[in-house]
Amino acid sequence: MPLGEKKVRRLTGILLTGAVLVTRLPFISTMLYEFDSVDFAVATFRFSLQQVTPHFPGYILHILFAKFLLLFLSDVNLAFIWISILLSIGSVLFLWRAGAVLRGERVGVITAVLWLFTPLFWFHGEVATAYPYEAFFAAILLYLGISLLRDPRRKLFAYLLFITLSLAAGARQSSILFFAPCIIYIMWKTRQPLRIWITGSALFLVVTALWSAILFSYSGGIAGYLAEANSQTIYRSQSILFGNSLQGHAIVIAKVLLYLLIAALPCLLLFGISLLRFWKRSIQFIKEQRRKSSFIFIMLVALPAFLFYIGIYFMKAGYLLNIMPSLTLCAAVLLDQMAIWKAEQIKLAFGDRLRLSRPLITESAIKYCVSIVAIDLILFFNSFPWLHRQHTDNAFTFDSFNGQESPLDPKLGGGASLLLNKLFSCTSIREVTETDELHSEVLQKLQRESGDPKDLVILDTWWHRWGYYYLPQSEIYDIRDFPLSDSLWVGRSQQYVRKAIAAPIIHLPKQKKILLLLRKDQPSFTKIAGQVHLERIEMPGYLDMYRITDEHFSFKWKNVTFVKE
Repeated sequence: MPLGEKKVRRLTGILLTGAVLVTRLPFISTMLYEFDSVDFAVATFRFSLQQVTPHFPGYILHILFAKFLLLFLSDVNLAFIWISILLSIGSVLFLWRAGAVLRGERVGVITAVLWLFTPLFWFHGEVATAYPYEAFFAAILLYLGISLLRDPRRKLFAYLLFITLSLAAGARQSSILFFAPCIIYIMWKTRQPLRIWITGSALFLVVTALWSAILFSYSGGIAGYLAEANSQTIYRSQSILFGNSLQGHAIVIAKVLLYLLIAALPCLLLFGISLLRFWKRSIQFIKEQRRKSSFIFIMLVALPAFLFYIGIYFMKAGYLLNIMPSLTLCAAVLLDQMAIWKAEQIKLAFGDRLRLSRPLITESAIKYCVSIVAIDLILFFNSFPWLHRQHTDNAFTFDSFNGQESPLDPKLGGGASLLLNKLFSCTSIREVTETDELHSEVLQKLQRESGDPKDLVILDTWWHRWGYYYLPQSEIYDIRDFPLSDSLWVGRSQQYVRKAIAAPIIHLPKQKKILLLLRKDQPSFTKIAGQVHLERIEMPGYLDMYRITDEHFSFKWKNVTFVKE
């Protein structure tokens, strides 16, 4: 007896959930992945915007979610990774239903499969970052919005749109700017009465007030939070609209487009196949789709974020996870249509017009899906030589491609391999495994050297943020040695307290062991090695760690003098 529709849906949901777990759990990161991960980890027990734990604007729901999971888990990194996994499951399930409501169950499954294996999405399900929220809430909005377009009488979905917007903003405050336009469009297009607008807005304000009250209480009150907000200038650091150079802004635009090209590469290849095999039909189909309200809404979910990234600010590939669900949904619709066209070709070729079309369409859809997933797997499990970490872990590339600098700039040691590394690093499991190996080995070496972490001082140019979390008892000097600058930026951290140091002379405690984490390919290395005696600690070939063996020393590093008396 065939399964009923509800049972099939339930079974499909279980299989998709299992697929996320099976593809994520074997590859999860064992250590905190990036600077922001460290900040979030500390924020679970010491919330301080002033100490950048976490960084502004606070990500309060992300922190609260982690604190809840820590009631059941003892490892903070694992707690944040489980957040990424749970959000990944939700994102896949909601995109599945969005595709099904848009164009039928087959498109729903296609959408879920394409999204499940998208390398950028897969990667961020393996590490402790906040970016999976982007995908999760975008997927919810796509499902709710398309459902409301199909049946405007579903008032509950209208209310849920407002609640979703508030929760998305509580996790990542920028979401209110990115997602509000698509909600306004849906409410207008479905001709929702004024009372729905008013009630929905009231729900938004109530939910927002709840998480804002917690955020303000953690931040020392509204005044403290607003004071921190007024000190933020990061969004003014890239755009020509805030007085930055045209060249710097052009680099940001190029960065967005290049990252998007790599993130959406399987979807773009699908589009290319469609044009090659069904040129006229594809053009006509796209023209027809772009007039539909559903297509406009799908694009509105992604467009505000895209415009913000190219016009104001963009930092990391993970930001694109609020754009990619819309592109994946469009790709699934196109793939389904290609399968229909292919089935028609087969029937015409064999002259069998009575042959059932559905099995042919399903067969073609499976073949296209398998082809796209194969490309995804190649990207995720690749062995491209430029992805080794030694291409990025050096003084010349510390800030490359983070906003103003180009990875192709020869003055910063850039080149084609560095550019490829930056573009593909967040689509490959190699980045996760090699980052874990690096941090694990560095931590083991530092712990072995120190004996007691309280007796260790680290002058550090490449590992200080992880030391801040994993070796809080040690005294760590965070040194930013910019290649094109004549001065250092120096900060000091200990016991989870970090502060900048502007003094020209820094006195180091004479009773403690001093370690220097500085690569020998940095211009400053030769000058420092000429002033003190250094003994190299065995490390991977592209990293350097040294003991300063002098009992007393004084050496000058650009504009700062370090003294141990």
